[in-house]
Amino acid sequence: MPNSTFKSVVPMVARTLVPAMVLTIAALFIGCASREKVAPMQTVAVPVAANIDADEAAARALRVSPRVRAAALRLDAARARATATALPPDPTIAISLGIPIDGLGGTAISASIMQGIGWLLAKDALIDAAARERDVAAHELIGASVETAAEARRLLRSLIAARVVTTASRVAMDAREARSAIERSRLELGETSTAKLLGIERDALIAKFTLNAAELEEHELSVSLASILAVDPLPGLIDADIAADFSAAVTSLEVIRARAQVARAEAMFASADSPLGADARAGGGFMRDLEGRESIAGTFEIGLPIFRRSFELQALRADADAAHAELAEAERLASIENDHARTRVSSARTNLALAVNGVHNAQNEREITQRSHSNGEASLADLTDARVIEAEAQALCATRRREVADAIARLESRAFKTEADEQSRDRLQALSQDLSQDLSQEQTQPQTESSSGAAQ
Repeated sequence: MPNSTFKSVVPMVARTLVPAMVLTIAALFIGCASREKVAPMQTVAVPVAANIDADEAAARALRVSPRVRAAALRLDAARARATATALPPDPTIAISLGIPIDGLGGTAISASIMQGIGWLLAKDALIDAAARERDVAAHELIGASVETAAEARRLLRSLIAARVVTTASRVAMDAREARSAIERSRLELGETSTAKLLGIERDALIAKFTLNAAELEEHELSVSLASILAVDPLPGLIDADIAADFSAAVTSLEVIRARAQVARAEAMFASADSPLGADARAGGGFMRDLEGRESIAGTFEIGLPIFRRSFELQALRADADAAHAELAEAERLASIENDHARTRVSSARTNLALAVNGVHNAQNEREITQRSHSNGEASLADLTDARVIEAEAQALCATRRREVADAIARLESRAFKTEADEQSRDRLQALSQDLSQDLSQEQTQPQTESSSGAAQ
């Protein structure tokens, strides 16, 4: 390109580009002035008063609930989108520069602003749809708030009732054990029989079953209430080996999906919040006119954030914050389910140990009754009752083994579907195999004992 042509191009480029650049920078400054980074929601566990009532529990649950926060943020996003829909689309500025490559002709520069008009034909429908989405988000917020408050009240009232049941069950168990101690003392003095002592101990064993079930229910309610109120729960009922081999930080599939949603929402917000916007375009081309003059052309196109962009950014920012809140809710639910799964394994194993003890007591009672029947001290009806008690104890023990197997299977499925390490999975498989071996050994035991009893 000759020097004279270059000197003539520079002033023309300056006169054309400077106003366009000033307008673009000002528009970008207006649209990006309120840029903020998305921060995940953090809920800190704080102690709660022991005498909290149902209304206070509901109020606190509403303040700290990630689900309610997510619904409120979705409503904010819907409102921002409804406002943006009622405004014209942001215009687009395009700057083109054509430079001749054969030295003929002059440099062509153009700057233009384009405004979409197609939305005018569907403006009412778009506004109505956005308003309906906003109404749906508002109802979802109301529903989440009502359900969260109701769940907090229910958990608190259920926990209070469960504590009463646990206390009463513990008193009953202590009384049964005291009665067993009295009967053992009488047996040493020869004032009672071994069969009667075993019967009283069987009643004490039933009281232990009842207490274990009450403690399990109280613990699960306590963990659920502490989670929904974001407070520290009471000490758990989890066995030491289960707690060591299967940690509490287990991720569920819902948590993994929530993490993906967070990444997606943050990416969309970052794309729209960039200085160039999400719709900036640049291109180039080659041009040749009818007279054979050739030139190269470059085009840069960017949206001007005049009308909608600030509201769209507000909506995307609210969506990103809502995704973080939904992730917190998914992690909360996964933590509750994980604690329940581990606690149920421990409780089922305790019940199984009690049931095995009950089988031994029933066998001793049947053997004593059988000897008494042989000596003429017990009737055939007494022996039949002892056999029935033994069979029922064996059936209960088998049921308890099945409950342990079910609890281990549920915990095992969580370990294999989530981020549990190989040690936890191997431990659960070992527990399952040990249970299967014990069950196979006892399957033939009732038949052998029944046959020997019938023969005698």
